[in-house]
Amino acid sequence: MDKNSRNDVMEAQMRKARSIEKLKLHNVPYIEHLPVIETTCKVRTAEEIAQRAVACLFAIQVACDACSGRENLKRSRKFFDEKIAEFGVGSFLTHKEKRVLTEKCTNQEFVNMTWKYEAYWVLLWALGIVEELDYPEQDCDCDFAISAVAECDGMEDFMEKVKLRGIDEILDEADLIFRYNWACVDARIQGKEAPAGLNPDVVYERHYGLNWLIDADGGDDWDNVSTNT
Repeated sequence: MDKNSRNDVMEAQMRKARSIEKLKLHNVPYIEHLPVIETTCKVRTAEEIAQRAVACLFAIQVACDACSGRENLKRSRKFFDEKIAEFGVGSFLTHKEKRVLTEKCTNQEFVNMTWKYEAYWVLLWALGIVEELDYPEQDCDCDFAISAVAECDGMEDFMEKVKLRGIDEILDEADLIFRYNWACVDARIQGKEAPAGLNPDVVYERHYGLNWLIDADGGDDWDNVSTNT
């Protein structure tokens, strides 16, 4: 093993140790043999994350409108179709987002899309718009999440807000959420509630967003991000 490889291993182990200290602080169960997050990962650009965030938000908003009443759907789709053109993110929409925006969907598909608020929140954090990812026990601030884009005239205006976080900070959060999610999954398997006040849905979606940021599964597919624990 060369020097750089040894340094990467040490860095990953130290990241894991810092995460475990945070778990202990909140009395979250953990296992020592859960692996580390690899230090070598995909580093996404600010533009790539911003495009994903804005496209995601527009699909989420249509899904929210559909959940509040199907009579709102046609008007909502028209409005956000115009926003997609204004921000130039049409080519960045995923298959599932396009379905929500243009096709007949089940209620569950709309509900599933609304939960992407929490993954979108992670993207805003990576872009430096959300100040911190706090303990995952409550839903994100949806009003702030909407206003982050709604108050902008287009993508160029949105990008002026952006201050991309470093990959080390993103890896720290990816490692921590990995361990939070393990605790939630383990509790579910045992037929118990999530421990230490964790919201398992919030934890899952944050894990989803963070794993996309580092392309943890190598699939580079927002619709199908692996959150294995």
